Amino acid sequence: MDIKETGKKLKPFAPVLSVALVTACVAGSLSGYEAPVYAATQEETPAKKEETKEKKEEKKTVAKGTFDLEDGVYKGTGTGYAGDITASVLIKDKQIVSIDILSSSDDAAFFTRAKVVIDKIIEGQTLDVDTVSGATFSSRGIISAVKNALTGEKDTSKTGQAQSGQTGAAAGSSTSVAQVEDAAAYKDGTYYGSGTGFGGPLKVMVEISGGKIASIQIVENSDGSDYISKAASLIDSIITTQSTNVDTVSGATYSSVGIIQAVRDALGQAAVNGTSDSTQNNNSNSNNNSSSDDDSSTVTGTVPYKEGIYYGTAEGYSGDVSVAVVIQEKTIKAILITESSDDEAFFNRAMDVVKKVIRTQKTDDVDTVSGATYSSKGLLNAIKNALKQAEKVTNGESIDEKPDLTDLKELIERAEKLEEDKYTETSWAVLQTRIADAQEALEETKQTIVDKAVEKLKTAIAQLESKDGKDEENTKYVSGTYEVTVPCTPDEDEDFEEYELTMSVEIRNDKIVSITDITGDGASSNDDYIKRAANGTSSIKGVVSQIRDKGMPEDIDTVSRATCSSNAILEGCKKVLEAAERPTDMEAE
Repeated sequence: MDIKETGKKLKPFAPVLSVALVTACVAGSLSGYEAPVYAATQEETPAKKEETKEKKEEKKTVAKGTFDLEDGVYKGTGTGYAGDITASVLIKDKQIVSIDILSSSDDAAFFTRAKVVIDKIIEGQTLDVDTVSGATFSSRGIISAVKNALTGEKDTSKTGQAQSGQTGAAAGSSTSVAQVEDAAAYKDGTYYGSGTGFGGPLKVMVEISGGKIASIQIVENSDGSDYISKAASLIDSIITTQSTNVDTVSGATYSSVGIIQAVRDALGQAAVNGTSDSTQNNNSNSNNNSSSDDDSSTVTGTVPYKEGIYYGTAEGYSGDVSVAVVIQEKTIKAILITESSDDEAFFNRAMDVVKKVIRTQKTDDVDTVSGATYSSKGLLNAIKNALKQAEKVTNGESIDEKPDLTDLKELIERAEKLEEDKYTETSWAVLQTRIADAQEALEETKQTIVDKAVEKLKTAIAQLESKDGKDEENTKYVSGTYEVTVPCTPDEDEDFEEYELTMSVEIRNDKIVSITDITGDGASSNDDYIKRAANGTSSIKGVVSQIRDKGMPEDIDTVSRATCSSNAILEGCKKVLEAAERPTDMEAE
């Protein structure tokens, strides 16, 4: 088959068939039975039925688009940051089942980050996906490689390296730094500076004591751990020589230069013959990413913890908020915000609690901010969690929190015991991909990544299709993917207008195994609530994972501050089950 010729037949793929990576299983056959896509309807007034029918007809038309290619593995090449990226794409029943990277010249740390686009392509069954921030060229190269495999279209673009005019590292970084004249003396205090490392922005904290550089700590960077560890060795040289005119570290040049730039930025604020105090304040509080007391030299604390930088996370309004708390001389010197998904306007207002903590040197009796209650409460709790970490370190306790791998290991063991010859080729291929992902997740240090691997492997096992079709015998519900639309109505608060929520629900072996493409046709402000209801937060489980775990929308807890959206998702699942129920023999007659 001429791949270029078949590539021209590529059609837009409809979201109605997009079922979280394993849509291929839906389109697979069970002894000649093709799992259908249904529309589950609800009771409506006569005046609304015509309008709903027209909408459904439109959606059915869009749903006809698929990758019009024969089953098989297609190979393609795209241009990454440092060179070519080659990928193989498995097509089965006109679906992208898996994407494997065969070769790449890009740096491993950035390339691993870029591979997120693979899941996006498979889950959305589309090449129209966003590149990954911080790994733009690598992720663009992966997309181009898949496109080349499926359409034959060649990627003629230059490497990111060539476009940025560098031999490596992110745009804006450098391999050299000029000599400078050191200041005669520095003002005591803690200062923060920024530079550009291998992967992007790099920030340091510099402590000046007795007019000299006492310590330097890297508080934020986008570089790989190997590079930053090597480059950090020059910090001792800066402190020993009391100068930033030091040699870069071989094998970590970009990271070295970034550290030197950042230290110089901080020292520029501390220099007696340098910039004014206002520069320090502007730098410390730019973009509300950090906060320190306006006159840190006059603040004295009684915080009974070891000096250092401590990290804490808590739930804000839309998601988690994370902070870094700097403790020196029994004083909270600064609090930096390292992560937040809350709305910027509310979050900026919530930053008042950070200033209060630094001013009072305590977290008790600090009120939340009116109009930004959840964001400010999240910030305050994150600071408290960071201080708990500081307490553990002071008491000689370990703060290394390892993820719980119990569920993941048990699931991998269960999956590896399954017999290939019992299942369809497509569903088995998806399972193998998810097993490989799960095995990689065993090396992860974050619980969220481990939990995600568990969810995906659970779904792949649930979506396995039997070759002989016996799974369909004596089932109460007809397996398939159903699209459903239900109203999301406000509660007594009436703080939003009613809108329609649409989603795709997959049933297999009398269980709901997948809920995807959850969207609302109302105001965009509803999107955060829908996302919260579906996915939950670090401390609250979303309704989607609860339903998948139980297989049914029964005894499910709604998500706080997204109750209406949670109830709409549950109602949609119930409507699907009604539509999927097999008729009894009597009804059939």
